[in-house]
Amino acid sequence: MTPRNSAASGKPPVQSAVPDGGHPTEEQLARQYLQVVRGLHGDEPGRWRAWERMEDGQAYYRGLPVAFDFLPTLFTPASRRSFASIVETTYGILRKVIHCYQSDAQFRKLFRFDPRVEELVLLPSGYEEPLPMARFDLLYNQQTEAFQFCEFNTDSSSGMLENAEACAAVAESDAFWEFQSRYPLESRCDEQFEGWAEKLMAIFRTTAAFKQLQREGQVPHVAIAVCMESPNPDVRELDAYQEIIEDLGWDCSIYDVRDLRVEDGRLVGRNALAGQNNVPIHLVWRFCIVVDLLKYWDEVQPFIEAVRTGAVTLVGAFSTQIAHDKQLFALLRHPEVQPLLTFEERTFVEERIPFTAFLDDPSLDLEEVRACPADWVLKPTDWYATKNVTAGAECTTEQWNRLIDEALASRDGSPYLVQRFVAPATSPAIPLYGREADFTAAPQPYGNLFGLYCHCGQFAGVYVRQGPQEVIGSAREGLVAPAFWLKNADE
Repeated sequence: MTPRNSAASGKPPVQSAVPDGGHPTEEQLARQYLQVVRGLHGDEPGRWRAWERMEDGQAYYRGLPVAFDFLPTLFTPASRRSFASIVETTYGILRKVIHCYQSDAQFRKLFRFDPRVEELVLLPSGYEEPLPMARFDLLYNQQTEAFQFCEFNTDSSSGMLENAEACAAVAESDAFWEFQSRYPLESRCDEQFEGWAEKLMAIFRTTAAFKQLQREGQVPHVAIAVCMESPNPDVRELDAYQEIIEDLGWDCSIYDVRDLRVEDGRLVGRNALAGQNNVPIHLVWRFCIVVDLLKYWDEVQPFIEAVRTGAVTLVGAFSTQIAHDKQLFALLRHPEVQPLLTFEERTFVEERIPFTAFLDDPSLDLEEVRACPADWVLKPTDWYATKNVTAGAECTTEQWNRLIDEALASRDGSPYLVQRFVAPATSPAIPLYGREADFTAAPQPYGNLFGLYCHCGQFAGVYVRQGPQEVIGSAREGLVAPAFWLKNADE
């Protein structure tokens, strides 16, 4: 980004609190950014421009622009090294668990998968990479670097477009341009977009299916498979990937997974949300999660059959569900899982995975869980968008016990877990929801939840969500904070 002229150009740049030759900490950067905003009397014009940019952008939730923080979250190269190490260690653990599940029938008995899921998880993928895409969500304190995981997400790990659009929106403000006249920043959003497209294509190039296409002189056709409830599904985030893949020389289309069919032994798509209809599909990026496939099981059978028979290559393979399903948190401390791990990995699990147990586990002190709701979170093993996730601190004891009784009955068919509650670290935020008061409001403390993107075992950027409630999510007044990295700093 190149600094522009702005209403702040007559003011001196923010002064560094760091001695000459040193580099600022993230706490110092955040404090100085807030100092700039205050020096601009809250930068109300900048807030309006940022909101208007988000309205003109592609990131929408339930028909409205995604809410975001006017104050970006700022990172240094030290955090990049730390996040890369976290991703590498986590990926190494998950890789071992996935491999053991696939190769050891006794080990598989630890998992409470629907029999349909177990059959899908065991299907061969045609390539070696066990975990192509993931986002590891954690409650991270930027000041102390202490953290604990919240959950792991795979395959449809979204938020990439929200972060990119929030970065573009905040960059419209005078506060941003005045600050970066002293500390140049970069968003590095290309890691989540071009970076993932290149990884997706690289995986397919290792397969026999790709080599056959080469011999036939065919251009691969990539399908991004989604499953959405809306009659007018919003696929803007995926439109960006379609464009990137086609710019890289392959064809790409987006389909609802229920509109895929097998014809003459080949998978084809109808009613394309973007791209082509009724042409053979060679590679599917599964953006639909397993819980949706189960919900529409009869309707998705052509897709399932194409994967089962090897008529199409699937990224990610259903084996990624082993990492995605939240029950893994309850199993990583299990005596049959621990021997898979090194001493360092076992320590990592003990320190970084909050205690988690199946709600009906006989060894769980359920009376303690019932009596101390503020210490626990209740969640199903597999869902999304914080659905049915409840922090006990948000409930009365009576409400909490009623939720536990309902979860034990498992009326939706999903096993439930309880997890030790970890309070999110807070930081000042200036939330922009589009309300009139947002554009002059003072900063307020919001909790932070970081998501570390992982592409084939490598760190690929960060997604920052914030919220005023105990559980952070879009449906709970949550918002995205644009993530920026200190540019050209010495390593």
